[in-house]
Amino acid sequence: MEKILILSVIIIVAALSIINYIKKMKSGKCCSSGGGSEIIKKVKVKDKNKNNYPYKKIIKIGGMTCTHCAKILENNFNKIQDVYAKVSFDDEEAVILTKQELDNKLFEDAVKQSGYRYYIKD
Repeated sequence: MEKILILSVIIIVAALSIINYIKKMKSGKCCSSGGGSEIIKKVKVKDKNKNNYPYKKIIKIGGMTCTHCAKILENNFNKIQDVYAKVSFDDEEAVILTKQELDNKLFEDAVKQSGYRYYIKD
């Protein structure tokens, strides 16, 4: 009887821990970069008209653990001149629109600077 009680308590604690971990992952409070508690100031793109960006790249990104990660990456892409980027944590990718053809090295550097892995789908 004691073993069943102890096992039940362990299962409940494990279930609560997993639920809490999943909530953290979805809320964007899991990153080591500030624990998600620091507020990230969004880098605003001046020209949001997608018709002005004739070039498109899709970059698959590995290593993001929350929406906070996606915001950091999106900001690093949007700091690049003539770039309008949206990063999706759920899809693990960035859709990058550019006004001119840009070298992939530029995007590689932005991803590496953020501490993530990537590969480009042309």
